[in-house]
Amino acid sequence: MASINGNQGGGVIDLGIISSENQSKDSGLFQSPLPRRDSPNALLLDVFGTFRTITIQGVKNGTITEQRTFITAIESICNGNQVSSDFVSSITTDTKNVFIQTFSWGVVEATTEYIRYTLTLLEGRAVTV
Repeated sequence: MASINGNQGGGVIDLGIISSENQSKDSGLFQSPLPRRDSPNALLLDVFGTFRTITIQGVKNGTITEQRTFITAIESICNGNQVSSDFVSSITTDTKNVFIQTFSWGVVEATTEYIRYTLTLLEGRAVTV
C-alpha cells in the first residue's frame, strides 16, 4: 500500500490503487563541450548532487465524501508552506522524505465511484528559511 503522511504529522493518507509509479534519479551533471572537440572530450563534473522525482498515477475509490476527504488531505499538504512528508512506495516499501510538486485529479467518465489522480513528488529535506 502506497501512502503519504500529512504536513506536521497530519496523519497517513492511503493513496488507493496505484496504476503506475515511476521514479527517476537525476545527477544534475555540469557538462561543457570543448571547442573544436567531439563529444568524448566533453567535460563532465558531478558537483551538484542528485535529486529524485516520483510520479504516481492512481485511482481512489469511495463515496463522494471519501473522495473529497482524499482531495482535501492531499491539497492541504501542498499548501505553499510544505514541510517534508513521508512517502511509502507501493513497490519498494521504502520511505522517502518528499515534497508535493503537483497534484491533479479528475472524475472518470462521469462516474462518482472513483477518481483518477497524478501526484508528482520530489525527494529532499526541508530547509528552514
